[in-house]
Amino acid sequence: MRLRASILRNMLFFKLAQSVEKIGKSCFLKFTPDYVCFGAIHSVGDNDPAGGGGAVQCWSRVAKKHLFTDYKSESNCDNEIYLEMKVEDILLAMRSSSNATAVTMRMTGKSVDAYLSFSITSEDHIGNSRTITQDVPIVRIMSRDGAMTTTAFDEPMVPPPEVHIMLPPLDRLRHITASYKNIADYIVMSSNLSGEMLLSTTDGIRSFSHYQQGLDSHAIDARYGIAAKAQIETKFSGLVNPQLTSVEERYDDGDGEGPHNQRLRERPKDFASVMVKIVDLQRVLQSHCVKPQSVICSVIPHHSLLFLVYLDSAEEAALTYFIPEPSAQ
Repeated sequence: MRLRASILRNMLFFKLAQSVEKIGKSCFLKFTPDYVCFGAIHSVGDNDPAGGGGAVQCWSRVAKKHLFTDYKSESNCDNEIYLEMKVEDILLAMRSSSNATAVTMRMTGKSVDAYLSFSITSEDHIGNSRTITQDVPIVRIMSRDGAMTTTAFDEPMVPPPEVHIMLPPLDRLRHITASYKNIADYIVMSSNLSGEMLLSTTDGIRSFSHYQQGLDSHAIDARYGIAAKAQIETKFSGLVNPQLTSVEERYDDGDGEGPHNQRLRERPKDFASVMVKIVDLQRVLQSHCVKPQSVICSVIPHHSLLFLVYLDSAEEAALTYFIPEPSAQ
């Protein structure tokens, strides 16, 4: 088993690790000859970061050309390598390479004593170069069968999203949700296809079991029992509703349009709403630290939120976050 590569100077490899830091303590990596997968899961009450359903999840699949040069992955499993590592250990290497002129990565050791070794070269102010090595422990090397049972590598199966909306700056949303957290544990995120988004605090109790058509903000309040104690509501308008062609094609039922386009044609001002835990939303908003190019939220009513975090201008370099709506109370 061999793994080696030179990390591109945009440090996207480390940015991906930094983005999953708030999701789970463990980061799951899949190296193949053509791409690299990152995955992490946060399961409340579950000590196994790779297990459990209904959890906040983050995953990414990035082509090798966006991460490395001189890349090679070799193994007896079709040259695929599956690793579990502690995110904080990877970030230690990231901090050491912040001013590096070159970073190379290779897998060293065997079995229970394996490492990802990062050789980091930097120059001082007079041009002298020096190289240090950071050996990052590998928690475990997984077999293909072991990786198949690790849900961090799997994209959750979800119903078709009905609304895609470009989020405002993540820093702004972080400050808003920080103030929400002082009075509530849950937040209702509502968006429509007229560029509007509502954020409302709620006590987490749903008043009735099905979403209704044409909900305005007051109807959304009734739907979730928002007015129980105190309430904060923030409204955004003038946001962009992007067309995600690949998503629409995936859920096309044969009539040439997916659920997003159908809603756009029939009821663009109707809100689609999902209730999530504020702390879970804040975990996603921590991706502001990697300065994403854009963030798109896809709303799956009565089910979950999906966040597509694009780390650069290439759509292939993206993270996807999944936040499920808690079970009815």
